[in-house]
Amino acid sequence: MSNQKPPEKTMSTIKDRVTNLWIKSKAEPVARRVNQSLAFPITASSIKKVLVILPRNLNLIDRASLFVQSMRKNYPTWRIELFDVDKLNKTDLNRMQLPRPEIVDRLRDAGYHLVVDLNDRFDQLSSYIALMTEAHYRLKLGSDDGLEAMYYNMAFQLTNPGNGIEYDPLLKYLSKLFIRQ
Repeated sequence: MSNQKPPEKTMSTIKDRVTNLWIKSKAEPVARRVNQSLAFPITASSIKKVLVILPRNLNLIDRASLFVQSMRKNYPTWRIELFDVDKLNKTDLNRMQLPRPEIVDRLRDAGYHLVVDLNDRFDQLSSYIALMTEAHYRLKLGSDDGLEAMYYNMAFQLTNPGNGIEYDPLLKYLSKLFIRQ
């Protein structure tokens, strides 16, 4: 008996490693360029455009939609746009299953000030998109550790992740960071 992995498993692992290295090589220079110290609170009026990355976990979509409605109500001057990673089609992605340069350019040129990633766990594609917008504020759910720290400069720790995500505490957190006048 051999301890070798089946060929398809090995190929998947090799592809994953190559993809991770490629992503890191693309993301690191952007992270170095856009990561800067943040000071809070700031006035909400300094934020004009917001990108909300919808959760890939379909069980969270309804709650995420309610959260976005609440954000729009609490911050009526913010232009909030939604991004559904799962709606990217094959022609939007390259061999590494990442957005093609023209998609990344459109996201960056949109001039987002804040990106809020509503995924309940680390998602490399969503994280890559968040960073590549080059938004000054990039917030994710969960602790700020490991590779994720390169993509985001803000984190919101969930209180009861095992009982389902509730986004209301996130809205309260945002209200402490971005003060309405």
